[in-house]
Amino acid sequence: MNFSDLMNQGKNLLVVSLPENTYEYARVAVENGADAVKLHINLRHRVTKQIHSSWDTVKPVVEKIKSNLNCAVGIVPGAETMASEPEIMEMLEYGISFYDVYIDFAPLYLLKSKMCKMFALNYTYERYMAEQLSSFGADAVEISIINPENYGKSLTLMDLIGYKDLIEKMNIPTFVPTQKKIKCDEVKKLIEIGFKGLIIGPIVTGSEIEEFGNIVNKYKKSINQ
Repeated sequence: MNFSDLMNQGKNLLVVSLPENTYEYARVAVENGADAVKLHINLRHRVTKQIHSSWDTVKPVVEKIKSNLNCAVGIVPGAETMASEPEIMEMLEYGISFYDVYIDFAPLYLLKSKMCKMFALNYTYERYMAEQLSSFGADAVEISIINPENYGKSLTLMDLIGYKDLIEKMNIPTFVPTQKKIKCDEVKKLIEIGFKGLIIGPIVTGSEIEEFGNIVNKYKKSINQ
């Protein structure tokens, strides 16, 4: 499954950012409706505090996911420490179809990749950045603009206004991550203001695998509505 093809299908998408880089989390996510799963390397996750290691350690997981699950696979290839250019090229060969990177950590060699390019704006963004992303080859944008001190709090009207302002400046698909504790009954409003899909992560899914699947399923139903 290719992420670009998914975005062209006309439906709203659910991307699940896995709490850990394991086949089991990916399997449960896909069985409960995830269109794509996203792994992480070369960083310490801001929410879970999980340390995600190198590309080499993740390769066997990617191979198993691609062999057994019908979903698009994406990756966050790093932050301050970033996957090398040869590693980025190899990821495509392993079947990873998109990467997701904050623009302030994105080296220019990422622009050469044939993977679908999702770039993320963080809370320090300037409005002009949104208008420039497509000119640098962005295929999608993660609007990740919540200040970390507000992670896990309730969604507000101010958040919606900020999101909508950026969406209106772009002509490429946008995704909203669950930096705020977005409720299932709030998903409809996010789709209405123009988001292509939702990226749910540990703030709403937690990391207990039994509950994880139930929560993914609830968000899938909300997106489908």
